[in-house]
Amino acid sequence: MADTPDSPAADAADAADAADATDATDAAPAAARTGPSHSLGAHSLVYLVGTALQGLGVLLILPFATRLLGPGEFGRVSTGVVAVQMVGTLAAAGLPQVILREHHRGADGPRAARALAGAMILLAAGVGAVGLVIALSLAAAGRAELSEWLPLLVAAVALTTVVSGQTLMRARMRPWGFLLLAVGSTVLAQGAGLLAARGDPTAGTYLTAYAAVLVLVAVAAVAVGRPLPPTAARARVREGVRLAAPLLPQAVAMLGLLMGDVLLTRLLLGEAAAGSYQVALQLGNMPFVLAVALFNAWGPLVLSHPVGTRWAWTGRTGAALTTVVAFGAVGVALLGPWLVALMADPSFDRAAMVDALALVVTAAVSYMVYQGASLAVLDVERTGRLAWAALAALGVLVVVAVVLAPVAGIVGIAAAKGVGYLVLALLTALFARRHSPLRWPVAVPVVWSCAIVLAVLAGLLPADGPGVWVRLALTAIVGAGALALAPRVLRTLRG
Repeated sequence: MADTPDSPAADAADAADAADATDATDAAPAAARTGPSHSLGAHSLVYLVGTALQGLGVLLILPFATRLLGPGEFGRVSTGVVAVQMVGTLAAAGLPQVILREHHRGADGPRAARALAGAMILLAAGVGAVGLVIALSLAAAGRAELSEWLPLLVAAVALTTVVSGQTLMRARMRPWGFLLLAVGSTVLAQGAGLLAARGDPTAGTYLTAYAAVLVLVAVAAVAVGRPLPPTAARARVREGVRLAAPLLPQAVAMLGLLMGDVLLTRLLLGEAAAGSYQVALQLGNMPFVLAVALFNAWGPLVLSHPVGTRWAWTGRTGAALTTVVAFGAVGVALLGPWLVALMADPSFDRAAMVDALALVVTAAVSYMVYQGASLAVLDVERTGRLAWAALAALGVLVVVAVVLAPVAGIVGIAAAKGVGYLVLALLTALFARRHSPLRWPVAVPVVWSCAIVLAVLAGLLPADGPGVWVRLALTAIVGAGALALAPRVLRTLRG
């Protein structure tokens, strides 16, 4: 790892991290009214810009990639990237959430977090080694091409290492480091794949360049994160691994919810449909990116907030953030026809993509509700409940997709995704209510349900003729409503 446990550099780093943790916890009562709200505003802005750049960068690359590779090769690229992220999640073993929690627990929390990050990287290397043995065996038997497997395995290990560094940046409330790693692992990596594919427009060339850049970003993640060997805090690492164990199936199920729909589309509908669905998914994920950006700032502040007022503050700010995401989701659904036309040429199924996009955006609102509830469940160490909720939601997604895909195509897959996230949020909110002090204000279910209904209705509007003017008028109304509510949301976030 970056430092040995007893080195002067490690001691200095631990002292700095401990100061961060003290500022976020022990000093919090004195700053309960100003510190968290100020940090939420400042950090949210950086996380929002970073995550928006991350998503925007991918969207900027998307129209070039779809036209350069075509539906078939682009579908293989999408499937390969999904496989990388799934293997990376398995290698992470549910540790990112635990690292975030442990960092704020006592003076030795930062050291424990760095040791857990080291354990996460070692697990990733172990999973990569197992995958390499499997790939070599299949290649020797003539059942696989090592040139296709190797970039995916390398990319998965590198991506897990990047996530460990991002998690430590979030725990230390240093969003700029998170920003650099996020942009490098997405915009730069995908851009390198696109440039490489200009000379050889194949999925293999694209993914090889993508993996090479991820390795470089992983080296940077180790440099800024300064992970330690697990032996640097044996007891805390054992405790963290025990707490993370139920989060492993939960993390796999969450990634299945996030990206398994692309794999299902390829399996049920073919590679060309997977390419069309991936474009609709990327566009529909714009409000999801907003939700992730807000949560990246909000999560550490919730866990570092004074215990006495933590969950009341979480309820108020969570309602405000859910409202922000809801406006974004409905706005993207209304703008669907123009977004799809911008990102894909007529060889893609644009009409189905517009309908699918309107259903995909509903997942963002459910996800925002889920994230707040999951923090409460994690805080009371009921991580098994999170695993059950995620697995149940994934099961619902698969069943609904298998039923609807043959009759509705990619629109059926998108509906399955929306229903899956709805089940996830409902179950997690139920567990939070049963096991923790968190009580969502009545505004949360109202905003949540209204956003889903409006987004679905937006998808049903015609994309030509008078429907165009209706869409534009409704978009203007949504924008005006967002501006009108913005001051009230800001007041809530400021406490």
